[in-house]
Amino acid sequence: MKTTAQLITVGEAAVADGKWSLAASQFEAAYQQEQSYALNLKLVMALRHTKKFTQASELALEYEADYLKTDQTADVLIDCLCQSQQFIQARLSAQQRAATAPVWLQTTKKQLSAVEQLAETTMQQTLKTTMKQFYHLSDLPVTSQMTRLAAAKHLTYAKYLTAAKFLLVDPFLHQLSRVEVLYTLKGLGVESSVTFQWLDETSLTVVPNVLPAMGQDQVSLAVQAALQQQLAHQDVVLYESLQGLLSLQLMYLYPSPEKIVTNAQSWVELLIGSQTGQLSPKLTVSEQKMLDTQQKIQQLNLELAQ
Repeated sequence: MKTTAQLITVGEAAVADGKWSLAASQFEAAYQQEQSYALNLKLVMALRHTKKFTQASELALEYEADYLKTDQTADVLIDCLCQSQQFIQARLSAQQRAATAPVWLQTTKKQLSAVEQLAETTMQQTLKTTMKQFYHLSDLPVTSQMTRLAAAKHLTYAKYLTAAKFLLVDPFLHQLSRVEVLYTLKGLGVESSVTFQWLDETSLTVVPNVLPAMGQDQVSLAVQAALQQQLAHQDVVLYESLQGLLSLQLMYLYPSPEKIVTNAQSWVELLIGSQTGQLSPKLTVSEQKMLDTQQKIQQLNLELAQ
């Protein structure tokens, strides 16, 4: 059995000879033994030359942050995504460079628009079918909605945005799926306002591009801090368990947890009480509302398991 170093040496020799299939097989064998960004890049470049763009893009996304550090490697990632018709993921990855490489981003967006325009002609029926399935996302069981959401990332930007605006107010869609669509619009840097049905079934008008990152708004940070203060040093096991549950609650409440979390300390106490069977029998009106919301989230979670 060859060592990682030996496999890389053979692979690099194959690259020098233009034998990209051999190079890809050697780098792939090496990568199975040892994962690193440097080796990932060698493998992705080889796969790209052999036109295995889907595999190349999946591997590149494992080190997405590293690829996005330079224009050259970012171009490799975006090209692999475009060649495998993952137009929305390509835009999501590119948008992450908005602050560090604005000129590159504008150029890349123009290139993506051109690629998408071509796809609208060459992939017309495929895109039409995918969009129709995306529109009817709520027809599926909740467990199948995430698969359909992933498939929708093969849509062009214009088609995704059109369908997304409908789904954001679809009353039959599971709340986490609705949040996932909104968060994708945030990732895409959408600057126009959209209407979003929140957890309590009221409508919010929001601009995705200016929304906070998940869990990073003031209320979310306050409840996370309150949980840590109450449990982190007293009961580590319970703290870690509730930390995951709290993160999930905040996903349901995105992007406006302040609509229901009127007191971070009380929210956490209700969470702990619910999970340990030690709820106070006397709750204020606002505490009862918060408890009702937590129980609604718990019910929606049960749907995920069905």
